[in-house]
Amino acid sequence: MAKARGFQANAGTKVGLEIWRIEKMDVVLCDAKDAGHFHTGDCYIVMNTFEGKDGRRNQDLHFWLGEKSSQDEQGAVAYKTVELDTKLGGKPVQHREVQGFESKLFMSYFPKGIQYLEGGVETAFRHVDPTKFDPRLFHLKGKRNVRVQQVERKSTSLNQGDVFILDLGLSLYQWNGSGANKYEKFKALELITNIKNSERGGKAKLIFLEHDTKNADSEEFYKALGGSAGIKTAEQGGSDDDVKAADPVTLYRVSDASGTLKVDKVADTKLERKMLDASDVFIVDSGAEVFVWVGDKATKQEREKSMEHAAAYLKSNNRPAWVPITRIIATGETPPFKSLFQRWDEPKKVVVADAKDQKAKPAAAADTTALYKKQQQASEKMVDNASGKLTVWRIKNLKKDELPKEEYGQFFAGDSYIILYAYKKGTKEAWIIYFWQGRDSSSDEKAASALLTVDLDDALGGEPVQVRVTQGSEPQHFLALFKGKMIIHDGGYTSGFNNRKEEDVKQAPVALYHIHGQTDLNTYAVQCGLAAASLNSGDCFALNTQSAVYTWIGRGANDAERKAAAAISKVVGGIRKVVNVDEGKEPDEFWTALGGKGEYPNSKDLGAGNVEPRLFHCTTAKTGAFRIDEIFNFVQDDLINDDVIILDAFSEVFVWVGHDSTKEERDHAFKAALEYVKNINDGRPPNTPVFKVVSGSEPPNFTCHFHGWDEKKASSFEDPYAKALSAMGNAKLGAAAGSAAGDAKAPAAAAGGSKFQVKVAPQAAKKAPAKAELVTAADIGFADWKSSKATADEVRNGKVTNMDMANKELYVNDAEFATIFKMDKAAWQKLPAWKRQQAKQTARLF
Repeated sequence: MAKARGFQANAGTKVGLEIWRIEKMDVVLCDAKDAGHFHTGDCYIVMNTFEGKDGRRNQDLHFWLGEKSSQDEQGAVAYKTVELDTKLGGKPVQHREVQGFESKLFMSYFPKGIQYLEGGVETAFRHVDPTKFDPRLFHLKGKRNVRVQQVERKSTSLNQGDVFILDLGLSLYQWNGSGANKYEKFKALELITNIKNSERGGKAKLIFLEHDTKNADSEEFYKALGGSAGIKTAEQGGSDDDVKAADPVTLYRVSDASGTLKVDKVADTKLERKMLDASDVFIVDSGAEVFVWVGDKATKQEREKSMEHAAAYLKSNNRPAWVPITRIIATGETPPFKSLFQRWDEPKKVVVADAKDQKAKPAAAADTTALYKKQQQASEKMVDNASGKLTVWRIKNLKKDELPKEEYGQFFAGDSYIILYAYKKGTKEAWIIYFWQGRDSSSDEKAASALLTVDLDDALGGEPVQVRVTQGSEPQHFLALFKGKMIIHDGGYTSGFNNRKEEDVKQAPVALYHIHGQTDLNTYAVQCGLAAASLNSGDCFALNTQSAVYTWIGRGANDAERKAAAAISKVVGGIRKVVNVDEGKEPDEFWTALGGKGEYPNSKDLGAGNVEPRLFHCTTAKTGAFRIDEIFNFVQDDLINDDVIILDAFSEVFVWVGHDSTKEERDHAFKAALEYVKNINDGRPPNTPVFKVVSGSEPPNFTCHFHGWDEKKASSFEDPYAKALSAMGNAKLGAAAGSAAGDAKAPAAAAGGSKFQVKVAPQAAKKAPAKAELVTAADIGFADWKSSKATADEVRNGKVTNMDMANKELYVNDAEFATIFKMDKAAWQKLPAWKRQQAKQTARLF
């Protein structure tokens, strides 16, 4: 079949990922099966289409440059990106990606990581015949986003800090370096399983080797690499988080007003929004990243050549070609871009109604945008294809098991599903196949969902679009298919639905569901912990009991959540009666079902306004460089115990500390968070509290910002690789040869041994009580406060230099401190955070 060249007429009209490769200076749409596979000699265009929080369709448009691609191909991909951007009205956010230095946003599209394959168009990836193969060696490196790169098949390519996969057709080896992290190992296990199932028809043998394994398998492994000499150390392999420190932010104007195009520096200190002129294009260089801002009155030449000018800017300033370049248009500025400016428009504030008065007070200034927003959203819903035909299967015994229509939209976290969506594209039949994988679904079920999706795609002539969906990261269109009634239950296949028949009602478990979202399209329910602490004032909840379903409405819940809560309560309740409960008016039966009354996040700020929480990943490389990256569309799974995370909830900021994070990461993150709230200039007070949260002891005012927080997952510190490998080994030992579980060879327990053993880190014996402590001077390495001689008035009036504004009281001299607070500083540090905050406010030292 001839390849379809050029951009399709419907490009950018469907939610999801579209990828094109440059072939002979034109674009060719890539097969969805190959998503995440990039040839080093090629260039690609990757476009992600999604529904924004306002219901509008948006795109992120990336062009990717392989390190061995030609200058002609690099020029063609830039030109074709402009062509697609123009076709879409110039609205997409453009990103330039370079092999090995891809952005976090780009990497987020490929949860299983990306693979760098050798060659270019003429040596493109093809389906591998199990009996005819070219041996390949893959290198896996990273932590949060693991990159996979094909490397030279020699032992000198190995290093002790990473993981490698050797593909010998019917034998697949995973070699773990002594210093490899658990995430590299886990991703490698996923990849090697995927190769076995998708390229080898499930017939390949999986063999797992540690760096010091010595047996017949290791001999075959090293023989295929030409020996075992020359393996590099972990240090020689490089850090997983190596970064370069950012330079000061600089602003340049790009203009052709004089008749010739000029690039002039505007500022290199404090940037303000008023410096941006709608008639021109501007380059903002943060050191680590370059942004191109396009004014809505810029000329056609300025718009179309903007990315080209940014690339030329890097070259003329002797900057590395891999520095990320992102193009955005006026009014479409992203939070990372706005954060480079000292002043930007302050967010609009929305008055939250009092519990006694559910009607919000109107804003003083007239703002008519809401009138048009509702019309626009309604119009887009009618054309988003969510009214087509659905067929849903659950993976049962590694086969498709079709669900009855009354169960559509109900998912179990322990299962995987396939959803076929059929709709009309003009007069032509079209399809999208989603395969949804629950957080607790087994590796075999996830693999089966992917393989069975391919079979379904083939049965439909290869026409459908395939979309992999993981729990918590569902795209807008997927959520819209279930009309606000999507529910994710705990458990798996054996749980079943037990609320359909009257005789089953009494045996039905009590369950609580968290209902959260911003629009009718993205609001859905997730089962959460059965306790008062799971509630929060910003959302709605459905409490399913043996006698009734209580629809609990938080005072800050929005209209979409209230509407979805009413529909979802009827679904989870079955024949039970539905009782609406406003926050603060709960009957005794409600609290009894939750195990009694208790504290929960009830701040008036929850659900207020249009300020969405943001999540940031903090890391310090071995070089000492500290870096913060935003995590987009975050879920609980983004909290990795090797990391430190900052959660910005606007009215309060949290620094989440993973058990395996380094002291340097913690120190830097605490300091960065305090500086952030002091300098952000977005309407919040400079003394916005910054809290420290320890992994496994997350308080409700932290967990409420994660949809459907899983308490069991939060308190588990198991190694994901060891857990998955153990499950695979146990399945093998307990099943007949040739079973669907596969034939995996695991490392021997000891030299010469043959029994399968994997050590799994035990869970904490007892979970510490959840708490959030205000970040103190002691947390961030301040020592000078202990001997401070400043008076209270000097501290209040800002006379102390380099003072930590979140811990002002600690700079007061010891004698006056004891007089004010009736205790010394050591005793003060032991007080609960809320008591310290209250006392500081009374003393005017906050």
